[in-house]
Amino acid sequence: MELDKIINKDSVWLDLKADGAKQAISDLCAFAAKSLGLEREAILGPVREREALGSTAVGGGVAIPHGKIAPVGSVRLFMARTAPDYELSDYDSPDGRPVRLIALLLGPERLDPDHLKVLAVLGRLWRSPENVNQMMAAKDPQSFLETLLSLSGPTPAAA
Repeated sequence: MELDKIINKDSVWLDLKADGAKQAISDLCAFAAKSLGLEREAILGPVREREALGSTAVGGGVAIPHGKIAPVGSVRLFMARTAPDYELSDYDSPDGRPVRLIALLLGPERLDPDHLKVLAVLGRLWRSPENVNQMMAAKDPQSFLETLLSLSGPTPAAA
């Protein structure tokens, strides 16, 4: 499975203006819900439940909130980058850095190995500060998406 199967330029928001992690997650869930034709709460509830288990900030200015959503038939990815004057310093990141990039990963309630594959791809991608910097420099959703896809490379095949 390739990332281009689960995200498109309309799933990218580059000017998120949120004053904290909770608002950012809520706003990104509303953005995803609108795209999927769902109510915000259908996504926000499961994502908040997962977030309550521990912060999904991974360091390097990145967070990957995720959840299993009943009406979602397959894995979907939504991305947000905060507006230039906004950073999420309350996200409880392991390295203490504020979050500026958020990847909202949604999967079906049934067991789906693609969910874990995408988490692994994103984790590898953002271990490199240079990759994060390239994502931060993207000028529009299309160039952001192109950068994401070029940096992520092929997703590992199922075993």
